Amino acid sequence: MTDRELIRRVYAGDKDALNRIADRYYDDIYRFCLYLTGDGEESRDITQEVFLRFIKYMDSYTHRNLKGYLLIIARNLCRDYFGRKEKEGYLCRTDPEPLRGSGDAGEEISGNSDSGDSELAHAELRYLLHGILSRLPEEQREVIVLRFGEELKFKEIAKVVGCSQSTVKSRYRLAIARLRKEMSEDED
Repeated sequence: MTDRELIRRVYAGDKDALNRIADRYYDDIYRFCLYLTGDGEESRDITQEVFLRFIKYMDSYTHRNLKGYLLIIARNLCRDYFGRKEKEGYLCRTDPEPLRGSGDAGEEISGNSDSGDSELAHAELRYLLHGILSRLPEEQREVIVLRFGEELKFKEIAKVVGCSQSTVKSRYRLAIARLRKEMSEDED
């Protein structure tokens, strides 16, 4: 079922359609929030708030891209989170959160699986990448996460972050250059 059909059903009062939307996009929104905040518990809370706000303001939904719309809400809520933390005088956490499996957002990766060494190597790589991503400026990190994590096109990223496509491409190039530098420094 397409997103448009689900939205039509939600407007018609079908509560199951809301559950299907949440099932479809929960992991993507959670992963995006996790990369931005670095905090699993806060990311779960923010992800839930994304869907609550979507439900609350459903009548004003006019976008064509539902996932992009949910990512915009998530981005704004993450910024609110950082604003609260800054106001409270807390420093933002930059340590990577324990890694999650590719299936369910709550499934942790461990070295005790059937594919043991392979999965452990994959977890180490993700840990390293997350650590390097956490050192990028927020605007660059968002672009990288949306481009590679969510597989959005530059045009879609521009809509999510609220800037021009050329600005997105510039942030992308700067982020890639910085990631290369960080990775080469980590190798030394």
